[in-house]
Amino acid sequence: MIRLAPLYISLLLVASGCPASEPDQEPPTPAPTEPQPCDVAEQRLGQRVCVHSIDDWKSWQQLALPSSAHDQIAFTKYLSPVRDDARLPALFMNVNIYSLHYDLLVQAFPEQFPLLSHGEYNDVILSAQREFTAGTLVQFTKKGEPQFGFTVVDDPADVEVTVTYEQALTTWEHLSAQLHLGELAFLPKTNNQAAAAATWGAPFPIAGTDDSLEYEVYTRAVGYGTIRFYDLEELGAATEEVAFGFEDILVLDEAPADIEQVISGAVTGTRQGELSHLNVRSAARGTPNCFIPLPAQALAKWEDRLVRLECGADQLTIEETTPAEAEAFWQQLRPEPLQIPEADFSWTAMEGLLEVATADATERAAALARYGSKGANLATLYQRTDAAIQLRGFLVPFHYYDTFMATGTWDVDLGGDKAPHSFADTIDYWLTDESFTADGLLRRQRLETLRDAIRASSVDPALIDALDVRIRAVFGDDLQMVRFRSSSNAEDALEFSGAGIYDSTSACLADERDLDELGPSLCDPDQDRERTLSRALLKVWASLWNIEAFEERSWYGIDHGRAAMGVLVNDRSKNEQANFVAFTANPTSADDERMLVNAQMGELDVVSAGPGVIPEKVLLQVDEGVVSEILRVSQSSVVLPGVQVLSDSQLRELGGHLWTTREDLPMDSEPPEGRDLLLDTEWKVLEDGRMICKQVRPFLR
Repeated sequence: MIRLAPLYISLLLVASGCPASEPDQEPPTPAPTEPQPCDVAEQRLGQRVCVHSIDDWKSWQQLALPSSAHDQIAFTKYLSPVRDDARLPALFMNVNIYSLHYDLLVQAFPEQFPLLSHGEYNDVILSAQREFTAGTLVQFTKKGEPQFGFTVVDDPADVEVTVTYEQALTTWEHLSAQLHLGELAFLPKTNNQAAAAATWGAPFPIAGTDDSLEYEVYTRAVGYGTIRFYDLEELGAATEEVAFGFEDILVLDEAPADIEQVISGAVTGTRQGELSHLNVRSAARGTPNCFIPLPAQALAKWEDRLVRLECGADQLTIEETTPAEAEAFWQQLRPEPLQIPEADFSWTAMEGLLEVATADATERAAALARYGSKGANLATLYQRTDAAIQLRGFLVPFHYYDTFMATGTWDVDLGGDKAPHSFADTIDYWLTDESFTADGLLRRQRLETLRDAIRASSVDPALIDALDVRIRAVFGDDLQMVRFRSSSNAEDALEFSGAGIYDSTSACLADERDLDELGPSLCDPDQDRERTLSRALLKVWASLWNIEAFEERSWYGIDHGRAAMGVLVNDRSKNEQANFVAFTANPTSADDERMLVNAQMGELDVVSAGPGVIPEKVLLQVDEGVVSEILRVSQSSVVLPGVQVLSDSQLRELGGHLWTTREDLPMDSEPPEGRDLLLDTEWKVLEDGRMICKQVRPFLR
């Protein structure tokens, strides 16, 4: 139903020669209008977080922040629909309250964007099929030129997602219709946008860049780190390879959409928005961030050198520094150091998951010290839950990893000529070597060679014999493919998840015993290569020294010398119908009554899915172990409309198990003040339809 405003109705009546109302009648009561989304958000939050129209300068001043950019007066952010199915109309943000679009969507519009993940947000804003354009609305200082300009956020490293003419035109039309303060121009922010805009012949103005600008600062600060040069293509590859970290300062030819890793500073060759993701992160960390033209040329002599860099009010300064000064700075960036449990290397028994002692806190602490968090947590859960959801399995303690590291040797230079040294001695030496601790690139190279050497080593035959006995006893024969899963004392803890930083792999006892190296695997002919026990052990052990694991432990101040790796051995699943992650409450809000389930069809990853791959999301209301409500929030993006990854009956079964887990699983650590302790669980529906739980860890909300 289309409603016309009362004034418009009156004008129509006058234009047609009819009086607006009879003289002796009361004026008609104005038809009620439905509140706009920003009005609803204001009523719920108690403050104005956005508006759909800016009608006067007072409104603009209430929404915007003063700009420090040399050619701008003030700025805010906007959101504009570019698809017919967009969930919101165009709006202008109050950047005094929210600096990021993501926060606005999640907190102000939870009904339109329920349980929005960062990956889903990127699809909504950054993909070629974006639902909205998002960016900054700036007030220019230029005279005789457009009064305002709008930018559009996209990924400058991917030309395929560069904003199109049609999207820019739609955005200009929406914003111009609702901004009543002056002419509006498009302001290209990336090289790809500038190249595209030059071909448009658009009816709207396109603001040019100021080629005379020599410097602009976004976060005034000092940083210490090794200078690393990247163009955007190199930056993407370096990010995937974890080629830089908090001990590095990045010099980039163009400002990226974001850099999630912690770094010690950034210098970009194109200008940034004052509330860009990179700048917001830099400001939160207190690390320098500024623009200079052609930074690779200007700073060429500093490449790969450890420096002190300052983005000051008027200029960038840089000078060489010492590792000690740099380490003092990095220490300020890090959170308070975390302590991990001391490993018990004396324990040799390979106990089954139902055999490990977990009756009280002392026994559970001992299990963790012997086997690692993943194995100890699963043993504790299995002993308190339904056998129907359990995998068969046993645990390999830290003792065997420690023995291997102490006795395994390789030729390496530890301050002199190359000579045989144990892997343990190598780690001990590197952890005290300034060149290793201060130079991220050197550290990554050394750790890669260490992992290669570990995986090329051999395993004690006595250990293989012991594993042979346990595999046959637990799984029945030598043709059962099993899974060797990492279980360290530096993961799955209250304040350190470590999710995804270590490796797991499959193994086949028959491949170990067949006296050849020829594939396919005797346990699974679909595996072209043999999957020996030795290979699996060495891969899991070596993964303790994955670069992403080392860097994450370093950031949290974890003592690498205390880290150890155990192994959880359980059934390998194949051709599973679904896999899913379930929380014992809602991790995105203070909602303890409903449990969140993210599910995906088959073997597709739920947590680390590719762009555009969205899991099924469900909220379960569970009362005394019984599911009373199933709220299906969103459908999986990989199934046909109406198809469910998990059926209602499966969700009811899951809700009962989650309730039991939440009620019966003992947690021996208290959450920090102001945080809530949930449980994060991982599940599968196997090929035969059976639902099993494969992992449980604490989660702080």
